Amino acid sequence: MALCCIVEDHGDTREGYAEYLMGCGYDVRTVGDSAGFWRSLDYAVPDVILMDLRLPEVDGWTLTRLIREDPRTSRVPVVVISASVRDEDRARAFESGADAFLPKPCGLDEIVREMERLLRRPADKA
Repeated sequence: MALCCIVEDHGDTREGYAEYLMGCGYDVRTVGDSAGFWRSLDYAVPDVILMDLRLPEVDGWTLTRLIREDPRTSRVPVVVISASVRDEDRARAFESGADAFLPKPCGLDEIVREMERLLRRPADKA
């Protein structure tokens, strides 16, 4: 069972994603900000990360870049899910190290498909 970390500051959205993913068989950890994400690594490194871009204090672009720089998380797939959908927002997400970008609102099944696609990638492509 893959562990997914959801980094989303809106509680209803975070819990909605979590409930759906648990129903699909994922282990789920939810955090509302970057500090929560780093604390969560004390327990386990996730297999995949769902990342909002508009987070308090440290935004999702910066957090994604820091995730790529940390040896514990550098190869963990990051799926950005954001209402920040301008071309420059999307480009900045990929420049920060995101593996995929889904615009909000998006279907929960679309999120699962993207996560599964990334989790099936060979390790040398991560």
